[in-house]
Amino acid sequence: MGNSNGSNEALSSFLASTVPMGTESFKTLKILRRRYPKATLPVDERDHHSFMTAMQLLPSRKSYQELHTLADFFTEQTVGKRRGKHKEQLRRHWEVVVLNLSRAALCHHWLYISLKKNSYTTEYWLKKYGFSYSCMKTIFDYLVENDLVEARMGAQYSKGAMLTRVHPKEQLKEHLWQFFLDAEEPIEPPYLRINKADGSWGDVIQQLPSDHTELVEMTRINEFLKGHSWACKGPVRMIYNGDIMGGGRLSTPFQNIPCRRYSLRLCTKIDGQDICEVDFSANHLRLYMALIEEEDAGEDPYEAICANGGWEASYRSSVKWFITVAMGAGSHTLLQGAPGARDSAKSACYRYGISSEQFDAIEAATLATFPKLGLYKGFGLHAQAFEGQILKDVMLQGVEKGIVCLPVHDAIAVQVAHKDWAVAAMTETWARHVHGKARTRVKVST
Repeated sequence: MGNSNGSNEALSSFLASTVPMGTESFKTLKILRRRYPKATLPVDERDHHSFMTAMQLLPSRKSYQELHTLADFFTEQTVGKRRGKHKEQLRRHWEVVVLNLSRAALCHHWLYISLKKNSYTTEYWLKKYGFSYSCMKTIFDYLVENDLVEARMGAQYSKGAMLTRVHPKEQLKEHLWQFFLDAEEPIEPPYLRINKADGSWGDVIQQLPSDHTELVEMTRINEFLKGHSWACKGPVRMIYNGDIMGGGRLSTPFQNIPCRRYSLRLCTKIDGQDICEVDFSANHLRLYMALIEEEDAGEDPYEAICANGGWEASYRSSVKWFITVAMGAGSHTLLQGAPGARDSAKSACYRYGISSEQFDAIEAATLATFPKLGLYKGFGLHAQAFEGQILKDVMLQGVEKGIVCLPVHDAIAVQVAHKDWAVAAMTETWARHVHGKARTRVKVST
C-alpha cells in the first residue's frame, strides 16, 4: 500500500515518466481539459454523479498499451498477498476504476464507489459486473492515501444513504484523458431499466416476457449497434422512472460526451465517418402545446419569448434553461402545480446563472408569449418519455436501412452522409406520434 503523506517515490517517479505525449489524437481532449479550472471540483449533487460500470478498452485502441502499463503498476503497488486469479482480479478492477475515473474527469463528475461490504452481494449492478468489495476497498485506500483523488465519504442522510464519491486530482488526470473516447461498456442486457421503482415495478421489469414489444425493440437496436464503432461506445437503454406506464427515456454513454464548453461530441466519428446531430427544437414546449393545447408553437418559440422580453438572441440559452427547468418542476402524476414547485425551479435555475430577477422576467415573457403553457406541472417527465418513444422509432427505422443512430437527449447523431434521411425521419415520426395540426422543427449541428 501507499503511505499517507503521498510521498511514495515509486509512484511519483512512475507518473512523471509516463505522462502521455501531446499527439494529434489527444488534441480535442487537451483543448477540453484546459477549459476546466484545475481548482474546481464538480458540484456534489445527483446530476454530477456517475455510477461505476464495467468499462473496458479493446487491444485495438490506441491508448490500450498506456492502460496496460498503468494497471500493471497499480496492481504491483497494491497486490499484497494476492496471487494467480486473485491478482488478475485486482488488475481488472484497476482497469475498470481507471477508465471510470477517466470518464469522471472529462464529464466533470464525481464517481461513486461503494464501501459497504454487503452491497457487493445484494445490489444488482455490483453483482452483475462481478465487482469485489476487497478489490474496490484496496484501490480506494491506495488512491486516497497517495493523494490521487478527492474523496467525500458516504453517510446516512434524511433522504437516504449517499455513496462515497471520488474525483481524480491533477497528478492522476494527466494520465486519464487519453482513455475517455476509447473506453466502452459491453453491449449486453438488460436494455430496460427502472429508477426509484414504485411498488413492484422493479420486479415486473425484470420479469417481462421475451416477446414484450419494448424488450424486443431495444434488443434489436442493440444487436445492430454491436457491429459498429463510435466514441464512448455502450448499450442504449430505455430508462423508466417509478413505473413503466408512461414510457421511458433513452440513455447511452455517448450522450455524456461534453458538448457545451467545447463541441467534443461533434468531433467524434461513427464507423470512422464524420457525424452531425439532428435535434428537435424547443421540443418540451412544442409537445405541451401540441398534446395538451392542440396548438403549434411557431417557428422559434425561444426567439419569440426573447422578443417579448426585449432581449437579444444571446439571451436564448437562458430562456431555454428556464423552460426546461420550469416544465420539469411540479407533480407529473396529476399534471398540476405542486407546493413549492416554482421556488424549486427558481433555485435550480440559479445554478444555470439565472438570477431571481431574471427568473421572474423570463417567466413573465414566457406566459405573455404562450399563456396556456403549463409551467411547474411536471410535464418534463412526460415529454422525456414521449421523446424516448419517438427517437426509438427513428432508431428502428435506421436499423432497417443499416444507419447507425445514437440518441442524444432530444436529438439523434448520425453520419453526415445520412443527415437528410435523419431530418425526414425525425419530422415524419414526430408528426405520426403527435397527430393534430402542430408540427416540429429540427436543426442540424455539425
